[in-house]
Amino acid sequence: MLKITITDLPEEHRLSLQGQLVGQWADELKSIWKEASHAGDLRRCVVDLIEVTSIDRKGETVLTEIMNHGAEFISGDVYTKHLLRNLRSELKRARIKEKQDGDSSD
Repeated sequence: MLKITITDLPEEHRLSLQGQLVGQWADELKSIWKEASHAGDLRRCVVDLIEVTSIDRKGETVLTEIMNHGAEFISGDVYTKHLLRNLRSELKRARIKEKQDGDSSD
């Protein structure tokens, strides 16, 4: 189970998660995030993962997509910090590869 609390402030849009970011709950987060992130909304998006107890591959995929759109993350435990660091590295490598592939087609 995953509880998602949405807090809209003038300077930020915050999603606070509690529980397991797995399977259908990861899909639910993705749906809520897409609904909440409006085109042209200049507020920063913050995803609070402090009370998340587990994350599966589907959860990682959703976090990567949210990260790719510039969201900031708050994490408390060592595992989640490590996971976020790895996801950022993978995203960075993918962007570099994409850029290189784009340059080689010119």
